[in-house]
Amino acid sequence: MYEIDNYLLIMTKKKNSGKNNILTQKPFENKITQNGQLFYRYNCESNKYKFISPSIKELVGYSLEEINSIGFEKLIRNQLTETKNIYSENENYKGSMIEEITVTNLIETKDGDLKWIEDNSITFNGTDIKSTVKFGTLKDVTANMRDEKIRQIISEILEASNSEKNLKELFKFIHGCIKKLMKADNFYIAYNKKDSDILTFPYFVDEVDTDALEKKMGKGLTEYVLRSGKSALVDVKKDEELRQKGEIELVGPQSPIWLGVPLKIEDKTIGVMVVQDYKDPESYGKSEKRILDVISYPISRAIERKMVEEEREVMIRQLKESNLSKDHLFTLISQDLRSPFNSLLGFAEILTTEFDSLTQRDIKEYINVINDSAKTLFGMTNNLLHYSRLQLKKFDFEPKKINLYQVVQHIANSLKLRTIKKDLLLKIEINDEFFVYADEEMLNILLENLMINSIKYSNIGNIIKVMAEKKYDSEQKVSLIQVRIRDEGVGISAENLIKIKSGIMYSTLGTAKESGLGLGLLLAEKFIEIHKGKIEILSCEGEGTTVNLTMPAEANN
Repeated sequence: MYEIDNYLLIMTKKKNSGKNNILTQKPFENKITQNGQLFYRYNCESNKYKFISPSIKELVGYSLEEINSIGFEKLIRNQLTETKNIYSENENYKGSMIEEITVTNLIETKDGDLKWIEDNSITFNGTDIKSTVKFGTLKDVTANMRDEKIRQIISEILEASNSEKNLKELFKFIHGCIKKLMKADNFYIAYNKKDSDILTFPYFVDEVDTDALEKKMGKGLTEYVLRSGKSALVDVKKDEELRQKGEIELVGPQSPIWLGVPLKIEDKTIGVMVVQDYKDPESYGKSEKRILDVISYPISRAIERKMVEEEREVMIRQLKESNLSKDHLFTLISQDLRSPFNSLLGFAEILTTEFDSLTQRDIKEYINVINDSAKTLFGMTNNLLHYSRLQLKKFDFEPKKINLYQVVQHIANSLKLRTIKKDLLLKIEINDEFFVYADEEMLNILLENLMINSIKYSNIGNIIKVMAEKKYDSEQKVSLIQVRIRDEGVGISAENLIKIKSGIMYSTLGTAKESGLGLGLLLAEKFIEIHKGKIEILSCEGEGTTVNLTMPAEANN
């Protein structure tokens, strides 16, 4: 049987000349609280509390009179019924019935806080089944409920890390979990990108700020937590204090309350988890900070596991692509390198063995063939070296402001003999004041390869144009330069265009039987990607080809 306490309620049985046993209740007004419990006596007929411990005002903010006036049930926002037991006062199931109930209510206090209050009560029902009187205790179990909820959420997050959810889905799930514990309409996770000074935001939800682009590490609150490795609860006063110390600078819209906790892996801070509120400065306090501190470790572990999984998947995919590229490359090398080598060795042998019998004209012609073959081999070897450096990440990306006209003119001069042999007109229509923000070596390699391709697939007497125009991206708020290389050559078939867009290396002979490895276009695409630019190939078989390159005209953080 449930007991309120031996001093709370004394039940004695009295026999009255042939009448059923009756219950005598002993008042307990002299006992106020015990073990954090508040005692009460409730009249079920009048629906009023006859007595409740004075400390009820500390618990919910209302006095006994106010509770009776408002109605306690009006304060309840949620209810969990845990146990209910009904039995008779005596063994014969005659007379009064006793009802024991343990219920946990989510109460909104007078100052707007929410508290979980456990209500343990005994109700005595008369023979007419009407409830007559109820005795009970109230106890604040908010901390217990919160701790239990935290344990449950930690379990759910760790379970999610073992599920098939990807990293983005896990972030969304974590956000949902945080919402169960506190207000989290504005929530984001930020990382310091590995081996860089870039701050990235893989998950970002905000009512006011829409700027979730990665940026250079600065002196915002996020970076402050990353540097210190400690949680920070920042209100307007604390924000001003940190700014005066030079610890932070205002980045984005200011919120009256900001709470950030570090995400750590093996004592190394790899990211920050943040909640903030633009309206209510009381949304977060020490309690919310403690909660986020507690769950930040399992969240870090869950994120780490998903990051490792995704990195592994990327590595496996890259390895497969790399093996495929290498296999294809070796096939191309074995086929395409043989042709210029055969020419080189063949004509060199003729010159060696039959030099005395050859005319000056024959010797000059053979030397020209050897020269062309050597240049072709040199170009192929260069592209192979560039490709291997790219695969091994041996290219140092060092962008700077470069005059585009001067670069194109220099490349055109170096290709002059090739254009003369095919009687091609190479026209440069570029403003000599156009600049691009690029790595000089990469820019030279990609433009040279694209211009060589135009020469290679042009017919005798064709025109090749290299043009440029300035553009402005209003969305990214950056100036761009679009370079257009257009030829009147044989064009590209629809089948080969699909191969190009799929990143497949292939090579076809030029109009003068020039060979190649198919690496030039691949290198151009990779270099443009490094510059965060775009490349577009427009072509129809027999109608020539146009390659459009879009690159930044200035530094873009």
